[in-house]
Amino acid sequence: MNMPDQAQMQSILRHVYTATATALSVGVIMGLSQGDATAIGAAVQQIGEGVSRIVAGISTIVAVAMPIWAAISASRKSRLKALDADPEIAKIVTVPGTEAHKEAREIPGNKVT
Repeated sequence: MNMPDQAQMQSILRHVYTATATALSVGVIMGLSQGDATAIGAAVQQIGEGVSRIVAGISTIVAVAMPIWAAISASRKSRLKALDADPEIAKIVTVPGTEAHKEAREIPGNKVT
């Protein structure tokens, strides 16, 4: 699942604020004081702004971490491990004496040699 972007977060928060305002309006009609309704509305708005900041922070962390993850997963050893785990592949043979062969010996399993 992708993280929501800023426009999506604003859309989500608009719906949350609308639902909160509706619930508070009903609460005021049923006896909730206007001051309490205002305080609840302000609290919900602060929570929404906090959630928006958290999502922005996580998105930034993901943007920094993904290139690192891509570099690690693109290594030959990672690719050999992925091929070893693939049930549709019966055997992977590397050339003896090469760097790939040395890495293949470090991979547990019997598909990569």
